[in-house]
Amino acid sequence: MGRALRILLGLALMVYVTPVYFQVPVRVAVGSLLLMLGLIGVYSLIHIVVSRRIVSFGPCLWAVVALGLLVALYVAGVSGSPILGRGKGELAAVTFLGVSLVVAGVCAAPGCELMAIPGALFGKHTELACLIFSPLDRLERKLRSKRRRLREIF
Repeated sequence: MGRALRILLGLALMVYVTPVYFQVPVRVAVGSLLLMLGLIGVYSLIHIVVSRRIVSFGPCLWAVVALGLLVALYVAGVSGSPILGRGKGELAAVTFLGVSLVVAGVCAAPGCELMAIPGALFGKHTELACLIFSPLDRLERKLRSKRRRLREIF
């Protein structure tokens, strides 16, 4: 159920944001796509730091850092700054989140969806908590294990 929700939410965000790329000036669309590439780079660095335990924060704190970065980019997109502003940051953040949700759902990536793209690139998923889907994933695992136990009994 969690995978399906991730894919549906990701697709909904993609359907919502795709027409915007055709309505904004080309430099805003290109700037947004370049910011998305930058996000992939930054999240890849976070992936390396977490997977090699270079800095030992808890998975929940890393999830807050990962989500905070995306929220900061979205908020900075409202400003008039030449790099992040004029809507580029907002567009990049929403697009990145949509793509990440779809990748996380398709690849069955556990934990933080924002780390799904680096996980797919490196072939190893990081177990960061997701502030939204982790409780749902935990509930699903419990239900699955109960079903298995019931099958074994009967």
